[in-house]
Amino acid sequence: MNRKISLGLAIALIFISITATFAITMTVSQNIYNGLISRLSNRFELYDGISAIDNYVRTNFYGDFDDDALLSDSASGYMKGLDDTGSFYMTAQEYIEYTRRMKGEGGIGIDAEYDTEKGKLIITEVYSGSSAENAELKKDDVITAVDGEAVNGTNAAAVIESLRFGRRFESVSLTFERNGYTKTATVMRGYTRTVTSSFAGDVGYVKITGFYENTAEQFSQEMDTLNAQGITSLIIDVRGCREGSVDYASAVADLLLPSGVESADAIASAVKKDGSNYKNFTSDTKAITFPGGIIVLVDGGTSGGAELVAAQLKDFSRAKLVGVATAGEMTLQEIYSLEDGSAISLTVAKVVSYAGNTYCDGNGIEPDILAEADPTSVLANSIEELEKDTQLQAAYATLMQ
Repeated sequence: MNRKISLGLAIALIFISITATFAITMTVSQNIYNGLISRLSNRFELYDGISAIDNYVRTNFYGDFDDDALLSDSASGYMKGLDDTGSFYMTAQEYIEYTRRMKGEGGIGIDAEYDTEKGKLIITEVYSGSSAENAELKKDDVITAVDGEAVNGTNAAAVIESLRFGRRFESVSLTFERNGYTKTATVMRGYTRTVTSSFAGDVGYVKITGFYENTAEQFSQEMDTLNAQGITSLIIDVRGCREGSVDYASAVADLLLPSGVESADAIASAVKKDGSNYKNFTSDTKAITFPGGIIVLVDGGTSGGAELVAAQLKDFSRAKLVGVATAGEMTLQEIYSLEDGSAISLTVAKVVSYAGNTYCDGNGIEPDILAEADPTSVLANSIEELEKDTQLQAAYATLMQ
């Protein structure tokens, strides 16, 4: 039976409904407002604190100061406060150099180490096709001066950095010693090599020191060189590899992973703090395969893009990991440029591997085979140094099983 209600009761019910809706809306709005006020309050406290420090300095500091330097250091300090290795501030000049480095530009094509006992800067590698090779520099040459400035323990690190990167197309004068003779050569910057290879029998070895724009191309070239030698197994060494980006690392992983991945799923993804998808990494090339297997050498210095390569090869059962746990910094950064030409690198997402694993906050990838470095061991740059590197020996032994 249908029931009828009076007009007065209907109006009363409508009024109650409106009142309830208004009350709920006001409660939600109040919560949002309180959250905004709380965040604004924190920001005002931060700005007020900085302003108070600035006032004390300008009023009482005994000495001169540079406003630009204060601003730069303040920005740098703010980013350091995030306590995140992927987030940092760059001055305008540092941003220029960073951009060149990410493009794989700037170096002369050598690696060098300063021997503190001998007090000498020694060339450890000269890369094929580099301007250093064209200038006839060789491994074991001792660099004694750069642009007329003598090399010593104080400036050696800066010298090495300038030779690895520096301004593209800018020439540098190197004075070096070889077999008791001193020579000087003018070398043009503009070359950064992050991938090198060597082989022993049918085992190939690839060392990757960074993931830049041209790293995938270099990796592909080294694979062609090794395949021409008939290698059947491969060791990929990414120990101590922190430089570069996960985007460029994904391009290297792409060369070793199957295209399409059955249902065309992403081989990895980047996820924002709120859980939403930031971007996907896909594979669309034919995988390079090695019937004898692949070993990836990792350690506590294996970070970011290098971790992505290791994680992906592990997820797809393409490789075994040998070494110790990685750094746990598999995150994605974006670069934001500022009006004065400076910039910040900011971690915006964590990277999730194909198997759904994340390696962040210091929780790195555990190796399949634990191999700690012997205290007397050295970090190899080629398979020719097998006898000096205990972790490389473990990787080689695993392939031989």
